[in-house]
Amino acid sequence: MSVQLNEVQKGLIDKIAKENGFNDYELTTNKGTEKGDNFLGILTTVTIKNGKDKLELILKSAHQNEVFRKAAALRAAYLREIYLYENILTEFKKYQEIHNVVDVFDNYAKIYGSSTVEESECLIMENLKTQGYQLWNKQQPMNSEHISAVLKGYAKFHGTCMAMKHKNPELYVKITKDISSSIWENEEFVTNKDLFEPFFRGVMDSGYKSIKDDPDLTEFLKTIEPKILDMFSNGLKDPEYKISLIHGDSWCNNLLFKYEGSDNNIPSDIKFIDWQISHVNSPAYDYCYFFLAHSPKEILDDYKTYLKLYYDTFSNQLRSFNCDPEEIFPYSRFENHINQFMLFGLYMCFSILKIMLCDSEEAPDFGEMTEDEDMVETMNFEFKNYDIFKERIRNLIVFVKDSFTAK
Repeated sequence: MSVQLNEVQKGLIDKIAKENGFNDYELTTNKGTEKGDNFLGILTTVTIKNGKDKLELILKSAHQNEVFRKAAALRAAYLREIYLYENILTEFKKYQEIHNVVDVFDNYAKIYGSSTVEESECLIMENLKTQGYQLWNKQQPMNSEHISAVLKGYAKFHGTCMAMKHKNPELYVKITKDISSSIWENEEFVTNKDLFEPFFRGVMDSGYKSIKDDPDLTEFLKTIEPKILDMFSNGLKDPEYKISLIHGDSWCNNLLFKYEGSDNNIPSDIKFIDWQISHVNSPAYDYCYFFLAHSPKEILDDYKTYLKLYYDTFSNQLRSFNCDPEEIFPYSRFENHINQFMLFGLYMCFSILKIMLCDSEEAPDFGEMTEDEDMVETMNFEFKNYDIFKERIRNLIVFVKDSFTAK
């Protein structure tokens, strides 16, 4: 089904077409995603074709709903992602080339153009799916090979960033100073307790409901709740943790995997997409959010193996720049960060696992929010896989209780 483009989008696509040698072309557009797959954007597939030559693109555009735009700081999110693609990731590429890094971090899509026009914010990128990249089935935990691939990708990303920070602090400060804080950090929604605490309570209630018949786990959750709230009030702003650029949105629909042959158990490559809430924080933010949201119980039980895998990859990336990992981010400090952010990762799972386990028709439609609704109400939806949600949340709470809270 063809998608109608606005004048800003048409002009941008025409510019990209001509820059890539398509002076006379046929343009085809189609819906690029299902409801529940992408919440901060509308995805449209774009094909520019002239005879046998064609250019396959993805148009990612902002919602027009004013209630949602305000609640999600949508314009700030798009401006940030555009900046990441056109500036920071470009600088990372140059920096790795200068240092002759062999195992480079290039796990992101190529951007062709963007618009910062108010209410027409958008990015146009290569369509990775036409190159064989696929989304993971969000309703299933990942296997070891996929967990490992993602953690290695994050480790290379964090390692590249921290190497630049150590060896070229002027450049690092220059490219990160305007995005050091989260897009929501100074928004009224977070700074106003009357607005934020009901949202926080709504997310926590999802956790409590999942273990309501287990008094020990309920008491445990009550014990850590103030610590989780303090992470938002103080911990995420603590200079101890503001040490690296992070991806910030570490769920599976922001990851694309490629495979060799017909075996979809072992990915040959991975791409990170959706950089809209990237900011400066601890690598443990990305690690814990991703690891808890996607690991089955057997991987959770073997968590130390994956900590070592991440840190070994991170260390090798730093050594590619002739940096000493023990000087920049020793393993003991990494473990301390992990111990803190596991609580934050658990909290994130109370909401993101709902999104991952619901079917498309059950997913909330933030683009249809009204003045009478808020994010808490929108996220309070019914879905048929609720029993699976409860089991996974229970396993996560047990894991965090047994593995981290005594440290």
